[in-house]
Amino acid sequence: MATENYNFISDISPMFRPFVENIFHNLKLGLCKSRVDLERIGNNSIDAETQFRLVLPYCSKKLKWDVIFDTSTPWFAPDFRFDDDSFLSNADEDLLTKGVPSLTKWNANDPRSLSEVICELVNMYKTYQVKKLIEDENSRASFEYSALLGNALTTEQDVEVWVGGHVVEFLIKLKLNSSRLPELYYEGIDQNPGSETALLLVRYPNSTNAELILSPFLTKVLGNVSLPMMHQSGVLMDYVPMVTDILNNKIQDLLNNDKLKRELLAQLIVKYEGAVLEHDPNSAALLFEMNDFHWILQIDIGINFPEKPPILTLRSVYHSSKGKPRFKVLPSCPYNNIEGYIEQQVEIFKNECKGVIQTHQASNLD
Repeated sequence: MATENYNFISDISPMFRPFVENIFHNLKLGLCKSRVDLERIGNNSIDAETQFRLVLPYCSKKLKWDVIFDTSTPWFAPDFRFDDDSFLSNADEDLLTKGVPSLTKWNANDPRSLSEVICELVNMYKTYQVKKLIEDENSRASFEYSALLGNALTTEQDVEVWVGGHVVEFLIKLKLNSSRLPELYYEGIDQNPGSETALLLVRYPNSTNAELILSPFLTKVLGNVSLPMMHQSGVLMDYVPMVTDILNNKIQDLLNNDKLKRELLAQLIVKYEGAVLEHDPNSAALLFEMNDFHWILQIDIGINFPEKPPILTLRSVYHSSKGKPRFKVLPSCPYNNIEGYIEQQVEIFKNECKGVIQTHQASNLD
């Protein structure tokens, strides 16, 4: 936890601190599953014990909701102050009981209570935004939303809606076939920087500037992805499947390339089983001898194989240069004649190493 947030949470009364700690450490909201941020309200140190501001991810916005506890009645649920004055302004008891059951059944002994209330309130806020959109039946955005939900690819749970004065935003979760992608990230699934989430942000009336938002993991694996232009005459129900297909095709290409990479390594390992020093899904190190010259072949295959050929490095077992093993990174090799190419390069490398020995024989022997 950052020092600033730690100091901020430590200022909150111990009666309410568990609720805040649970939110900060465990609560993730929105289609992007982002963590909730915290802010102080004002500069009054006394108020800091009982109130704070939550910064909640929603669409491309940050909702800022104030949470206010009362030390005289710590068993009661907190009050809320929303940055949208019209949200829940006319809510009656029945609406709150149905929409926010965790609020009416508040459990002061459960640290998760506030997190559960926030989740339910965010769902109500989403319903409130959709209602505002649908009430404007003649708008282009309202038509696009209804049409988008008419196909089997997108559900209400896959879309966040925000209605402003002159702008409507849709944040749409794309359905990707990405379950096998973590296999390409060989540093361990536990270390993957985020989940495999792809979101499409579209604004109306200027829908041509659609924005693709990838999780850090997908950004690492897929790299830069250029979206096709969404024309004014185009409709979202066609554009979303098109973008989804582009990403899924790119993912499938990566998986196909990864299969070729594994097959190449497997062929080398089987053929030169007795020479293998070590290997993993990305690389292999093999020890060879040719004409009394012992050398190690290091093969490193990147995620863009076969578009980019393997990186081949030769290392001499006995020879050194400036205190380090003598090595040579080979130029790009022809994929269809890798063995012949390596033999040719080894002969050149051997002569280079012997030239080093003749010139620096005393220091190398030492």
